[in-house]
Amino acid sequence: MTARRAIEPDEERPSASRAKGWIAVAVSLAVLLAGGALAWVFARDALRSWFVSADFPGPGGPEVVVTIPKGTSITGIGAILVEERVVASTSAFVQAASDVPEAATIAAGRFRLRTEIPASEAVAMLLDPANVERSAFTLREGGWLADHVAAMAEASGLPAGEFEDLLAEVDSLGLPDWSQDSAEGFLFPDTYELPDPVTAEAMIRLATDRFADVTDDLGFTAGAEALDITPLEALVVASIVEREVNRAEDRPKVARVIYNRLAADMPLQMDSTIHYASGRRGSVWTSSDERDDDSPYNTYKRTGLPPGPISSPGRAALQAAVEPAEGDWLFFVAVDLDTGETRFSSTYADHQKAVDELHAWCAASPENRAKCG
Repeated sequence: MTARRAIEPDEERPSASRAKGWIAVAVSLAVLLAGGALAWVFARDALRSWFVSADFPGPGGPEVVVTIPKGTSITGIGAILVEERVVASTSAFVQAASDVPEAATIAAGRFRLRTEIPASEAVAMLLDPANVERSAFTLREGGWLADHVAAMAEASGLPAGEFEDLLAEVDSLGLPDWSQDSAEGFLFPDTYELPDPVTAEAMIRLATDRFADVTDDLGFTAGAEALDITPLEALVVASIVEREVNRAEDRPKVARVIYNRLAADMPLQMDSTIHYASGRRGSVWTSSDERDDDSPYNTYKRTGLPPGPISSPGRAALQAAVEPAEGDWLFFVAVDLDTGETRFSSTYADHQKAVDELHAWCAASPENRAKCG
């Protein structure tokens, strides 16, 4: 029987020992690879945050009105939006705008936006006409020059004195050559967008240029000549018409009453001219003291037209002055101040009946009495 050699402990299962080594190496590599992958994720996210522009996630905060000056570039708009906290970064806005071809059409103006919104939403809001805030001023029909100065000063934030000084320099306003020494009546009543830049001269010019356009369109000068009066006299008539009635159908009739009284050498007896002289508002009546005043605008004491316009007439009143209705009326009076219903009469007796109607209307309620003044 052949004897077997004893096996030393160190020689026992060499293949198992090597397997353990390879497993250890594999585990180490796996740890290194996993660590590397995790490190890459961190690095990738860091790089992405480095190169991707900051942007608000939304949904947005309070509203803000942002002004974009004329000629501002897309980058400049982004900088303004960052300053107003509408977007988080200029680069995010520029990138969002580059994705929308229509962004090139974003115009200057004032826009109602929200703070802390995504750049893409800011672009969309700037392109939506509903978010454009119109900066405008309104000169109302029948307003006095002082009313217009107050309206323009309030809308622009400029001192009223700037407007008053310019309006005193009539020769520099581009008024018609038939105007006199006052701009009263030559600022056409309308709503205008504030010019860019906002200056008192530019605002006044909008209204005087509009007056020229409307009177040219109406053939105002030729219409006055056809009535054998001057354009300035026709403007005075229009300014009275504007203050006396507010219904379209009544304006040509009031113009006819004025011309009939002038032809009959009768005082016009228009309370509107008295109110202009005294500066009093809110009443359909005039006091005895006002009617005794020696003002050239006192058409109770003086015959003929007052020396100048007493308000800014709108288009309908201007047209009525050169296209009066046909009729023999010498009197008129409003008998319902809510509706503006007006009675026109050819005789004083009929006129008195209409005046009694007005008194009855005024006495009908406390509200009516307050409106009558």
